[in-house]
Amino acid sequence: MRSTHARGPIPRRWRIAPLLVLVVSWLTGSSGAGEVAPVTAEPPGSIRFIGKNTFATANGLFHHWRLVESHVDLSDLPSSHATVVVDLSSVDTGIGRRDDHLRDSDFFDVARFPLATVRVHSARDRARREDGRPHFDALFDIDLRGVRATIQGQVVIMRMSPPVIEGNLIVDRTTFGIGPAPSRWSPMSIDAEIPVRFQVALESIASDAEGESGAAVNE
Repeated sequence: MRSTHARGPIPRRWRIAPLLVLVVSWLTGSSGAGEVAPVTAEPPGSIRFIGKNTFATANGLFHHWRLVESHVDLSDLPSSHATVVVDLSSVDTGIGRRDDHLRDSDFFDVARFPLATVRVHSARDRARREDGRPHFDALFDIDLRGVRATIQGQVVIMRMSPPVIEGNLIVDRTTFGIGPAPSRWSPMSIDAEIPVRFQVALESIASDAEGESGAAVNE
């Protein structure tokens, strides 16, 4: 696969930078309390969301998340996958009182479900965007608040070297029991569909075969 923005051959493998010590394991891991250490490392990117009602728009983000597992091969995207874990208590919408409410049992219920897990997999090539960047559909297996569901989203390779990947998906918060159901009679009712966007910086790594070969020689 080639991009008009690449300055050289596309490296075979990419992995989220090891700066991530903890992340959104939305995909295959469990979000139960006590099963994963607290997420405290500085992430190599961002996870943002937007919540709306009739009168206001809340732009939020999660400060703490990490990659826990990945295998990303640009020459074989259907078999590539990555899993992230997010510390839900790190939610930040810019208003402390609102953030405290999001952490309580009406929304994320972080006392019972401190972490969310997301696994991205099954990427499929889409038509290139007008800017020429590679664009893919992908599946996001989400484990959030004790509920598991799979959602389709999109991923775009924004830059090849050093690689940067962006993506987006729409999460129906009611699927995961987050907040009350929307009401047409209440202007304060929050929309069910929550747009989520992310950006992650990646770094090139040697192939597993090369690593195993090097280990054998060292032995």
